[in-house]
Amino acid sequence: MKQTSIKIFMSLAVALLLAACQDDKLNSVYQIFDDNPASKTLEKNENHSEWVKILRYSDMYNALNQATQAFTLLVPDNEAVFAFYQQRGVSGIEDLGKDYAKALILHHTMLDSIRVESMQLKNSLNNLNGDVISVAIDTLNPGQFIFGGLARTTESGVHAYNALMYYVDAVLTPLVESVYDKLVEDGRYGIMKAALDATAWTQQLHTIYDTVPQEGGGYVVNRRAYALLAVSDEGFKRNNIQSFNDLVAKLSAGTDYTEPDNALNEYVAYHILTNNYTLADLKEMSGDTSRIWETSAKNQVFMITVDTTAGDWQFNILDSAILPTRFVEEYCDVLCKNGYLHEIDAYLPVWEPKPSIVVWDLANYIEVKNTVIESAGPEEYQPAEPVSSEKKIDITKCGAYDYVVSESGVGGSSYAYITYVTCKNNLRDCLKYDRVVFNLGYMGSVSMKTPTLVRGKYKVELNFVYLSDHNFMRQMTDGNGGMIRMTIDGENLKSVTPYTTVPRNVAKVYTATLYDEVEFEQTSTHDFKFVVMDPAASTNSRFSLQFDCITFTPIE
Repeated sequence: MKQTSIKIFMSLAVALLLAACQDDKLNSVYQIFDDNPASKTLEKNENHSEWVKILRYSDMYNALNQATQAFTLLVPDNEAVFAFYQQRGVSGIEDLGKDYAKALILHHTMLDSIRVESMQLKNSLNNLNGDVISVAIDTLNPGQFIFGGLARTTESGVHAYNALMYYVDAVLTPLVESVYDKLVEDGRYGIMKAALDATAWTQQLHTIYDTVPQEGGGYVVNRRAYALLAVSDEGFKRNNIQSFNDLVAKLSAGTDYTEPDNALNEYVAYHILTNNYTLADLKEMSGDTSRIWETSAKNQVFMITVDTTAGDWQFNILDSAILPTRFVEEYCDVLCKNGYLHEIDAYLPVWEPKPSIVVWDLANYIEVKNTVIESAGPEEYQPAEPVSSEKKIDITKCGAYDYVVSESGVGGSSYAYITYVTCKNNLRDCLKYDRVVFNLGYMGSVSMKTPTLVRGKYKVELNFVYLSDHNFMRQMTDGNGGMIRMTIDGENLKSVTPYTTVPRNVAKVYTATLYDEVEFEQTSTHDFKFVVMDPAASTNSRFSLQFDCITFTPIE
């Protein structure tokens, strides 16, 4: 990984190391007055001497000893470290360099001391590299764990003054390469690399973190996320493209490649999605057999269609003039520091598909994802199954929503102005088992960008959550039933009262029609805005608007 990127996550890690942090069980702040902090404790154990050597070489030995902080450390034994060297084709840590050594230590270090009984309840950990490490109970060895699907503990919960340590039998390889690094490292994507370099998309795909100033001072560090649909040189040859110049000629791209409207720039952007979608994510359908995906190219989308009988996923299948394009699954799900690389087997030109069902998940923004993960951990964002206990996370200032809070204030204090909430089993019909709760008060408003929609006519429906607290809205015993006044791009003004459509007082997910028909003349994103028109939003403590997703269904 390039040194600039390492400095970014190192500065983040140092900030975390120096921050005051409370032990999750003792509720007390650690101070280092003891003679046995983490590094010294390890030095007394000959079986971990090689890890101590890495600590010293990386300049992390004293950092761990002197930090006023509690840690959890995964510590490989000597045999594991030497096996790691052999796997990497080196004789020692010096051959990998000091930056890599620092990344290796941070990859095995977590903030806070996590006791064994707490570890048993976890599915994953966030390390100081900003990466996620999976946690599983070792069924063959009671009381022990498997980290990252590879490293088994030989001893768990070993105490040092400022850390709890888990001795493991394997080294977890740190993830240091960006999407661009992985593309270059593979060596089979020469034409794609040349296109990225020429259009200046290289810098985007090489960036790991963004530092974002906040209102009132300070800043937050957000992690970039991409999914790159990479075409190998062999894939280009299927379309008689033998070189970068052939690609430019086929696209009639001219010369100013860095301009967004340039055909080559648009082509490259068309292959970049701004989220870390896995292959499984990309295979999910929003309709029966197809799904529209938004790209980094302005107002350009592609469609993935599945033949459920053959288990065959294809891009833009409705255009017979385009060579069929599929995933090369052997080279998909290549995990990178800032996303995933997925290979496709043909050059996939920019193309406008026919309208298709688009399901707009109101929580599916990278800003929401970063905020939730930072606040509560990765397992709380779009959980894999309904949760046993709901988690509420304030996402008001994440940057995904343009909002105005009522001058009259809000009625309730159970939710922030905008809150991300996970869903229990009774709300399992919520997409991704989560929802967004709006608590903006009377005449409060929020604007959001829709996904890119192909030009055409659509019916628009809202999936929303109804709880027993909403019964007064359903029956309109206070206020007007949660009325909202909607616009799309400042037009299509309409008022609706979704909660009055609920037939009985049963907590679940319901659907209400927002527009019977709305027409978009251009393929683009749109500004969806609603204003809360119910006075009870500022006076009734039970008032909230809990929305899951909005579905756009094409009208023939």
